[in-house]
Amino acid sequence: MRVATSTNIISTRRHRARVPMIEFIPFLAEAGFCLLDVNLCEMMNEDSLLRGPQRSAYVKQLQSYQKQYGLEYHQAHAPYTHDRFGMAKEEGRQLDELIFASIEIAGELGVGHVVLHAATDFVTPSLSLEKNLDWLHPFVNKAKEAGTAIALENLDYSKTKIPEYTSQASELVALIDAFDSPLISACYDFGHAHLAKVDHRQFLLALGNRLSCLHVADNHGDSDEHLMPFYGTVPWEICMRTLKEIGYQGELTYEVMFFTQHLPQQLHRSFLHHAMDVGIYLVDLFAKAPGPS
Repeated sequence: MRVATSTNIISTRRHRARVPMIEFIPFLAEAGFCLLDVNLCEMMNEDSLLRGPQRSAYVKQLQSYQKQYGLEYHQAHAPYTHDRFGMAKEEGRQLDELIFASIEIAGELGVGHVVLHAATDFVTPSLSLEKNLDWLHPFVNKAKEAGTAIALENLDYSKTKIPEYTSQASELVALIDAFDSPLISACYDFGHAHLAKVDHRQFLLALGNRLSCLHVADNHGDSDEHLMPFYGTVPWEICMRTLKEIGYQGELTYEVMFFTQHLPQQLHRSFLHHAMDVGIYLVDLFAKAPGPS
C-alpha cells in the first residue's frame, strides 16, 4: 500500500474560488505526492477548461506533468449527481456526456480505475439495481474501449436525507456481482460509510476482493466533512486491520478537500507534510496487521 491523494486535496484557497488542479499538481509533486487520483469532478464547473476546446491542451499538460515529476495517475473520479434518475432528460444527457468524457480522459492518462457514483430511484427504490445496470452499462463499455475500469463507490444520505443506493454493503455487492465483469469493482469511501452508520469492518468484509480502491476521509458522523484521518471518529485501526485481512491490494488515497479550505496558502506545504506523515502511519498499521487467514 502506498500513500496517494486526490488532486483536490488543496483545490480551494482562502477567500478564493476553487483552483484548477493543473495549477497546483507541481506543488503536490514537490511535496512528495506523486501518486494521484485525478479529480475530474472539476468538469462539473461550467467554466472548467476540461469542458471546452482547451480540453486537449489541458490533458496534454497533465501528461507532461507525468514525465516531468514522475507522477502516476492511478485512479480518477468522474462527475456525479445525487439524483440522476430524477433529472430532466437534457440535464441527464449532459451529465452522461461529462462521464463519458472523464472516462476517455482517464484512458489517455493511463488511469487504472474511474470512480463512479451509482444512482438511486427515490420514488421506487427497489428498481435502483435494474436501473443502474441499464444506466451504467454504456460507461463500462466506454471504459473497456479506453483501457481503464470502473469502481463503484458506496454512498450515504447526507445530501438526500434518504439512503442512497449502495449505502449498504448488500446493495453495492449486488450491483457489482450483477455485472459479473472484471471491469467493475468497488471504491470504499470511509466518510460515506461513517455517515451511513455502517459497521466498517462488516462492510469491508462483505466487499472482500471486489475492493480495488479507497477514498480516505474522516468525519464525526453528521456531515461529509472530508477531514484528515484521526480528526473525526472513523475507527482507523479497525479499518486498516480489516483491509489487510481481506487482502486489499490498492493504495491509500486521500479525499480531504474540505480540510484545507480555510488554510492560508503559506501553510499548505506544512499541511502536505503532515498529511504524508498520517498516511505513512496508516500504511504502517496496515503493514503490521495480520494478513488473510
